[in-house]
Amino acid sequence: MRSFFSKNITRAIIFLCLAGLLTAGLSSVYGFADPDRTNTVLEQFYELEDDSVDCIFFGSSVAQRAYVTPVAFHEYGVAAYTLATGTQPLVLTKYLMKEALKTQKPKLFVVELKGVNKSADWVGDVHIRRVVDNMKPSINRIQAIHDVISYVPDGANNVDTTGLSYYFPIIKYHSRWNPAKRVKKYEDVDYYNGWSPNAGLTFKVKKIKHVAYDDHTLQIDPPTEKVLVDLLDYCDTLEGTDVLFVMPPYQASADGIGKMNYAKNIIESRGYEVLNMIPEEKREEIGLNDRTCYYNREHLNYYGALIYSDFFFNYIKDKYGIEDKRGTAGHDVWEKEYERLMNDLDKKYQVRYTDMMDKIHGIEEEGK
Repeated sequence: MRSFFSKNITRAIIFLCLAGLLTAGLSSVYGFADPDRTNTVLEQFYELEDDSVDCIFFGSSVAQRAYVTPVAFHEYGVAAYTLATGTQPLVLTKYLMKEALKTQKPKLFVVELKGVNKSADWVGDVHIRRVVDNMKPSINRIQAIHDVISYVPDGANNVDTTGLSYYFPIIKYHSRWNPAKRVKKYEDVDYYNGWSPNAGLTFKVKKIKHVAYDDHTLQIDPPTEKVLVDLLDYCDTLEGTDVLFVMPPYQASADGIGKMNYAKNIIESRGYEVLNMIPEEKREEIGLNDRTCYYNREHLNYYGALIYSDFFFNYIKDKYGIEDKRGTAGHDVWEKEYERLMNDLDKKYQVRYTDMMDKIHGIEEEGK
């Protein structure tokens, strides 16, 4: 009798494992049509050599556009990767950190603070799926789904608060068996170790007008504050990995500045550094110009991203003691990504890049 039950339990386990693998495989084929092709962010990360990353960024598209990771390696020897996704909910940051630590031992995590401006009822289905649909099946993924659906109020923004379609994405995308409904390939977005130029935007130039910075505070959404405190509690448990929080150099609203200041006070009271890049004098100090360095109010263009990256990667090398990894084992991919980017600038993006630089040179000549 015992042998009978043992055999059936074994068969059940094998069946569940095969079903899980099949579901995961089908979900990757019939996944959601994301114009940002966010699946590439995690796919490329999972392909990296173990213990090869020094610095990992978390946050929204503001982070995706800001840190030119291939150039950072070629110029400064910093092996960095950006695990950012468009409008990334802060509640998922802890789980992306845990996912990263499965294969990497970075010296530094960098968390963009723009996410503290968002309330729990703002988070939508697509913001969640850009992260959890692209994570490998694991306990960490299950915990991430549980926490994010617990965070979002019932009925908000088409979020599946049962969680079933996040645990098993094929429930949502089963109709994609029809070729007409399958995911289209978006050619206008690419990724280079997490840095992502949108070819239609990244090489544009738009004058922006920053709101004057002051140190006023505005309370953030209480559920979001709870998430922030929980993230800091998790950061306290990390060994060998420092955490830097950044108020990014974008055109924040007055309310956005107040909320980030509120979060900044909490974070600094816990002993963590907050690098505040919003004040005009700080941006001017490193060369970020409101007329030439942005393509819209939230995002640096390629020219601005190079200026910001030059400052930032030199800063963290000195501050956090990150060693030059050029020419060391396991880091060939960064130089290959640099070569791919340079080749794309010369061919794929050449016309847009040239137009951007011509416009910038014209603006700079006018200002002399």
